[in-house]
Amino acid sequence: MVLNPIKFALPLFIALFGLENRSLTMKGAFSAIFLSYILIIRQNFNWFLILFLFYLIGTVVTKVKSREKEKSELMQKTRGPWNVMGNAGIGLIFVLLGGPVGFIGFVGTTATATADTVSSEIGVLSKSKPRLITSLKKVEPGTDGGITLFGTILGAIGALLIGLVSIIEFSWIIIPIALFSGIIGNLADSFVGAVLEDKETMGNSTTNFLATTIGAISAMFIYVAVI
Repeated sequence: MVLNPIKFALPLFIALFGLENRSLTMKGAFSAIFLSYILIIRQNFNWFLILFLFYLIGTVVTKVKSREKEKSELMQKTRGPWNVMGNAGIGLIFVLLGGPVGFIGFVGTTATATADTVSSEIGVLSKSKPRLITSLKKVEPGTDGGITLFGTILGAIGALLIGLVSIIEFSWIIIPIALFSGIIGNLADSFVGAVLEDKETMGNSTTNFLATTIGAISAMFIYVAVI
């Protein structure tokens, strides 16, 4: 399969831009290119546009008030290959699977990753203190498992945007599927973070992998429930 210039250039643009603004390590950039080309070659460019939107949203929210987040040590660290795989690894399985089931699973993982990124990067700037998802006790910003209403709502908006762009490949029903699976996966990420990651049982990449898996499963359950 021969890629046209635009399809060939966009994954490279993502990697180079990520290296330039230090959001990706060199290995992380190569991982992003690898996943992008598999997605484009195995499926079609519409699938890649969904992943591209996730990257754009993630880049924008990471840069929001970056100076304040740097001072409080809450800014997202540079993403390496494990971070890339944590957010997109399970999505790759659905890309290889293809078909309606594969697409719904892929949207669920991407909506979850988007919601988690937005709520994590913007939620820490909330004027109200986050509450631990397992006990609802107030905790310091950046605490694993800490959530705010502000961050959760913005995360849901991020998932909704993934659903809106997904209608280029699917029917309108993909919009609520992306929205609710993104919310469920995002809350699952916080729960797993509070129960396991905070106790150093697992790292952030593993937490993201589990959350995106839950997001994908939720998306498929929602689809089955509404058809």
